[in-house]
Amino acid sequence: MSSGEFRVVRRHPLSKREVKLLLEEASGLGEPPFTRKSSVELVEVEVGGKKYKVYLVDGVACLARITGVLAPTIHCLSTKGSEWMHGRVLVDKGATLALARGAHLMIPGVRAVEGSFNQGDVVAVLYQDTRAPVMVGIAEMPADELAKAAGEKRRGRAVKRLHYVGDPLWHIASSLR
Repeated sequence: MSSGEFRVVRRHPLSKREVKLLLEEASGLGEPPFTRKSSVELVEVEVGGKKYKVYLVDGVACLARITGVLAPTIHCLSTKGSEWMHGRVLVDKGATLALARGAHLMIPGVRAVEGSFNQGDVVAVLYQDTRAPVMVGIAEMPADELAKAAGEKRRGRAVKRLHYVGDPLWHIASSLR
């Protein structure tokens, strides 16, 4: 299978109780872009020996479990915006190109930090000029410390990569309906 080919292992709608639990868990990311009344399906997918759990919300691949962590998909951030998330990190063109090749976000690529987040929180990484999402990852430091480190032009990792444009999950999320 190439990165664009995947196999749906299982697909089923979530019960009202399961939607409520998913909403509670997703509220740790911010104000989720869906409600209890939304239609939510769980799609379990396999690609290249890896399994993904993707949550379709009203037909949009919105959330996924990536190495056990619930995170928004880039497809969701593109269609529903990123303002609902607690934290956003804006990056320059050089960082965007590196992230599209699967790199982690390093401090020198950070141009701005928006919102409030702690170390270990899931954040959206956006290209500064267009605000297009390019990566979703786990913050290596709190928002205020990251903003200070970027301003001082320090070195080191800012955000650990979970999901990026062009990875298998990106292909899956773009294809599911």
